Amino acid sequence: MTEPIDVRALPCPGPVMELRKRLDGGACEVVLHVADDLARSNVTRFATSRGAQVRVEIPPAGGLLVFVTVPGAVDASVASAEGDPETVCDVPVPSPGGPRIVQIAGPTMGFGDDDLGGLLLRGFLKTVGKVEPRPDIVVCYNGGAQLCCEGSPVLDDLRELEAAGVTILACGTCLNFFGLASKLAVGRVTDMLEITTTLGQAGHVVRP
Repeated sequence: MTEPIDVRALPCPGPVMELRKRLDGGACEVVLHVADDLARSNVTRFATSRGAQVRVEIPPAGGLLVFVTVPGAVDASVASAEGDPETVCDVPVPSPGGPRIVQIAGPTMGFGDDDLGGLLLRGFLKTVGKVEPRPDIVVCYNGGAQLCCEGSPVLDDLRELEAAGVTILACGTCLNFFGLASKLAVGRVTDMLEITTTLGQAGHVVRP
């Protein structure tokens, strides 16, 4: 069995970055020893985006073992005979795009009076889904991640956006920090690597 790589002490997005480094280096099988279910989810999402297969085991030492296998590996001896000395893996890389992105970093729009800011943000979210072109992705982090959870004053507005095809991303580290990991009510959990990559590929970013 491939020796597990212990990434339990790495904060987000460390485990995903470690996996990306290994896959980009040509590894066709990687085993990560992650700390918790959030790290497992982040690693799994990245692995499947690369076309890899994932299975999980619970080891006696605690945490989770995530086995990542990339299909389509070519045996090294066969590759060498064909004049290619390197192992080749079938690792599709997502092509860059130019999505329209809305960043939400807190429960208010602008600064000054928080009650007014909350009203403005609710108005913005109600309006942005009705104006063409509507955003492709809404990224929620820090206090903005709380808006994706049960009891949020804009939950219905975010659900309406999601129903219209807008991707809602909530920072997993932020949800854990606020103790809301089990309260997510709209969208899906993301990590800093996906947030950074998404913003880096954006064609247009709005931060209300």
